[in-house]
Amino acid sequence: MRKKKAEPKRQTLITTIDGLNEKAWKLRVADSTQAFELSSEALRLSEKIQYQKGKAEGLRTFGFCHIRIAQYQEALSLLNQAYQLFVSFKDIRNQAVIHEYYGIIYRSFGNYAASLEELYKALTLSREANFQEEETLSLYHLSITYKYLGDLNNALEHALQGLPIARAIQEIMPESYHLNCIGGVYAEMGRFEEALDYYQQSLVLRQTIGDLWGVAGCYDNLGNIYLQQGKYQEALDHCLQSLAITEKTGDQKGRGNTLFNTGRIYAEWQDYANALHYLQRSLQIREAVGDKKGRAEIYCFLGALYEGSAFAQANLQQSLECLQQALTLAEEIQAKDILYKIHHNLSKTYKHAGDLALALLHYEKYAELEKEVNNETVQQRILNMQITHQVAQSQKESEIFRLKNVELAQLVEEVNQQKAQIEQALEHLKATQAQLIQSEKLASLGELTAGIAHEIQNPLNFVNNFSELNTELIDELTEELEQGNKDDAITIAKNIKGNEQKIAHHGQRASSIVKGMLEHSRTNTGVKEPTDLNALADEYLRLAYHGLRAKDNSFNATMETHFDPDLPLVSVIPQDIGRVLLNLINNAFYAVAERSRSTVQQRASVGVTSSHADTMYQPTITVSTQKIDRQILIKVKDNGNGIPEAIKDKIFQPFFTTKPTGQGTGLGLSLSYDIVVKGHGGTLEVESAQSQSTEFLIKFPI
Repeated sequence: MRKKKAEPKRQTLITTIDGLNEKAWKLRVADSTQAFELSSEALRLSEKIQYQKGKAEGLRTFGFCHIRIAQYQEALSLLNQAYQLFVSFKDIRNQAVIHEYYGIIYRSFGNYAASLEELYKALTLSREANFQEEETLSLYHLSITYKYLGDLNNALEHALQGLPIARAIQEIMPESYHLNCIGGVYAEMGRFEEALDYYQQSLVLRQTIGDLWGVAGCYDNLGNIYLQQGKYQEALDHCLQSLAITEKTGDQKGRGNTLFNTGRIYAEWQDYANALHYLQRSLQIREAVGDKKGRAEIYCFLGALYEGSAFAQANLQQSLECLQQALTLAEEIQAKDILYKIHHNLSKTYKHAGDLALALLHYEKYAELEKEVNNETVQQRILNMQITHQVAQSQKESEIFRLKNVELAQLVEEVNQQKAQIEQALEHLKATQAQLIQSEKLASLGELTAGIAHEIQNPLNFVNNFSELNTELIDELTEELEQGNKDDAITIAKNIKGNEQKIAHHGQRASSIVKGMLEHSRTNTGVKEPTDLNALADEYLRLAYHGLRAKDNSFNATMETHFDPDLPLVSVIPQDIGRVLLNLINNAFYAVAERSRSTVQQRASVGVTSSHADTMYQPTITVSTQKIDRQILIKVKDNGNGIPEAIKDKIFQPFFTTKPTGQGTGLGLSLSYDIVVKGHGGTLEVESAQSQSTEFLIKFPI
């Protein structure tokens, strides 16, 4: 009886494990952090019930996630275990995947020969199993390894082989990879415009599938191109966008790369304090993830920087120290592609220091290694390796390709049948999305209009009051003139004139409010213009407050502003940034109003009166601006209930809302994020302490 009861429980766990592994596999690229947690749990449960298939798949994805965070030794250990299990299952597809991952790891170690060997094994097995997704990914990684070797022709050839396969099977992820790789090859060739085109195509696809890791990588690549073109501000804008994303995703390796490029940008500007700041941060990350090659690259760059005219004679010792550290790291991993550059820089530094003997020694090593890296024997060895793997499989592959052509014809027919349905569904989706976005904009306009109605009432009241007063004064003036009281008449006339000036002043105030409303509601031309962000923030703070008061006149809050008086005009689209500020400030008022209500309710339940409860909690909204280096910072802070840690990463996602049904579309923060990040090259971040406060930070580059 016990055995019969245990069996359904085991089957339930197996179903759970399979679901975890399937979800982790699908998310491995777009959300490696979640895939890490899911595959770890699948592995734990599989080991608990000795479910070997679940264990193998969990080890495979868990190993890949360790590659994403540059923990290569741990990844290798996990993948070795997975590989043994897949061999025992005769699972050729997953064996191919493991060989691909081995190829990535060996490339990271700088062992390019081993990388090529593993990747050709992956390619052969994927073709044997007719596994086209793995085939195109193997071709992609082969092209990357060839690019690392400097063999750009082979790199381009393999990427161009893999791209049509990815498109034929409609797999966006490998398609975006190949586009990115082709862009990288063109960048190495110095064909920057073509590189930019391919990087942009890759970026669009990665944004489509929500691959934030890939989006950050594309921004970094674009920044690197602009850096090489001497377009340093554009380079910095893209690098800062990449850094904002990697901070959210936890992609430490990608963050280290972008910090390095950012340091190089500041070095070109001769802003050496910032250059060293970013280079040191990159160095810390690369040390934390065990990236010896990356550390050697930074030390080599720092050595050249200290040796150059930037730092003068006093820093030659620091140059030598950096280059010696680079040399030690590069020799440990035998990274000859960096070693020869290090010896070249050492030669120049020793020459600069007047030690010609050591300068000559390092120059000789540089010349020897440079020749070894680029000579024909290395290329011939690579070519022989290709031939060994390709010829051995030629007959088998020809049959596989014949079968593929039959399948491809069937696939094309199916695609044509489904195309109309997909296009129709896409149009429907676009229409729905447009309606939702318009709904959010109308909600924003409604909030603004309520505030404007309150704001405009004040100057209109002044106009009405002073008009009535002038009517009475004119009657008095007439009487005084009839009685010949000239002095009294002059005094009354002066009062009338003063009142007229006040009427004109408040009329102008009403006019400016109406103008602001028209600017908010008019069609956005997308043109940036110099804008006083202090005035914009102050205006929308008051409008949002009065908008809320118009709906609930019992609500009160303290509004604090800390505006930087030296803030320059910033080139933005004022209508768009106004929407962002209005959304953030409205959310802040909503948060403090909710906390105020809950505080009153809690204290009422224990016998504390409402007026007494109000003194215990004072709703406060703080808006501040500040110029920091090359950035403008705007902060919107409230002392509401805060954002739970569990949902903080979700608040910028479209359609996510914590408000009750009917009170929010879930698009406000998503649209705000797009306006700031995509529309203005800035960042939008949130800091929150639960039950205490929330602070949104907008940063614009200048």
